[in-house]
Amino acid sequence: MLELARDDDRPAVNAMARQVHAMHVAWRPDLYEMIPEFYPEERFFQAVEEKQLYVAKINGIVVGYTLLLVREVNHPGTVKRKVMRIDEICVEESCRGQGIGREMMEDVRALARAFGCRDLQLGVYPQNDAAVAFYEKCGFTIRSIDMMMKV
Repeated sequence: MLELARDDDRPAVNAMARQVHAMHVAWRPDLYEMIPEFYPEERFFQAVEEKQLYVAKINGIVVGYTLLLVREVNHPGTVKRKVMRIDEICVEESCRGQGIGREMMEDVRALARAFGCRDLQLGVYPQNDAAVAFYEKCGFTIRSIDMMMKV
């Protein structure tokens, strides 16, 4: 289902990025603010060129996207490995609940293997109950908990 994004996918990706970001703004207005475009041309084309930005289409219509980052872990005391991070993932609001996210996640796993990654990671806000439940159904487990405080 996933394919590398193309030039004409940018408006749909931007629209979905705004959907997700609106939730972040609502949860943490101290950290996030709405912006008109998350993927201006330069960022979009760089992500495509680096094989990071993928879209899911049904009948030629973009119904989801994901931004994937691969990094090498090679720190003292850790096992050397490649890790894929799902930095962003979204299914168009009007298309949710149809199995698209599950199929996208299967394709992400296949891409992780193709890139030689051993682990697949992502971050999620704990108040995003639907996303947490979805990721758990896909086989993700809690690895760590990030904490912060105001100073």
